[in-house]
Amino acid sequence: MDNVTIGAVIVIAALVFVLMNQAAWKPVKWIGWAVGNLVIGSIILFLFNLMGESFSFTIPVNPVTATVTGFLGLPGLITLIIIKQFIL
Repeated sequence: MDNVTIGAVIVIAALVFVLMNQAAWKPVKWIGWAVGNLVIGSIILFLFNLMGESFSFTIPVNPVTATVTGFLGLPGLITLIIIKQFIL
């Protein structure tokens, strides 16, 4: 093999490696983003429950409520408060 062929094989192998590496990390980024929102939602619910205890009003911290609060933010928290008011 001559030097041009070896160089072309190395460049093609590096390009394939880079493309495969980017494709492999895409699901990991989505999972990290979702877990981050779940943690943020849990923290928001915890802080809300600290303040709500003085009014005897709390929202349980579970995966569903944390997900709603984490992904929707303040509108999600307000929605959970309204839903809890209708249930009681």
